[in-house]
Amino acid sequence: MNPLRLVRSRPTAEIEPLADGAILHTFRDGRLESSLRLGPNHWHAVIIHADGTTTDLGVSHNLLTTVGRDLVAEAIGGPIGKDGALTASSATSATPSGGGMTADQYKGWEVFCPVTGVTTAPVYGNIGSNSTTVLTVDGWWIGTTDTMTGTTPASTNGYHLRATCNARFMGLTENAGAAAAGDTVLTGEITTGGASRAKAVYAHTDAAASYTLINTFAITATFPAIHKGGLFTAANTTAAGVMVFEAVLNADASVINGDSLQVTATNTLSG
Repeated sequence: MNPLRLVRSRPTAEIEPLADGAILHTFRDGRLESSLRLGPNHWHAVIIHADGTTTDLGVSHNLLTTVGRDLVAEAIGGPIGKDGALTASSATSATPSGGGMTADQYKGWEVFCPVTGVTTAPVYGNIGSNSTTVLTVDGWWIGTTDTMTGTTPASTNGYHLRATCNARFMGLTENAGAAAAGDTVLTGEITTGGASRAKAVYAHTDAAASYTLINTFAITATFPAIHKGGLFTAANTTAAGVMVFEAVLNADASVINGDSLQVTATNTLSG
């Protein structure tokens, strides 16, 4: 085989659904290159009351959604990306020159843009959705501080789009429906009272088969029955992003002002 052909070839990905997760197969030149098992996964929720006592709600299954599987496939074995120049930008949007995009083609991806000079780190935005001309982002992030406090890039700056599956933002809802693989949004997602979507803390031990995302919601209102949660690729509901995981809590969380709700999502990746 011509070695140049191997250099030019790009991997493709196929997903094999399982009852408790999925297997992601990556192929190159028609040959199986690797297989990665996704799941099983779970959530663990604990209420920490104002008086210091706790209520352990137990462990429940964390469901990998269909759109989440698709995004994982894109991030690992999919398109290389897209580059070009902007024609407009704002605190929550970027407009690539030429348009020509398919609606939500880049939903869940990241867009990287330089700010100024060669010594200033670029900023990036998590793409919550896109029209045929405009990318909607959750804001502009600075990688070194992991905060959404970056400077809005100039309207003529260059950009790079990259497929990722950075689902680290945790949302909650009192909606009593079951989690379903076909869900794309967290119905009735809470946006007030200290229970709104938040960036979770990531932890992983080298060579371990799983990683965790943990967030402690500081509750400032009354929620009689927080029933379900999800992990998203964007920081807010305005730029909703992709809901990669969805889970029904083992028991509904009944919380009031002064309580904290600590939720730990464990996601397993194994070959």
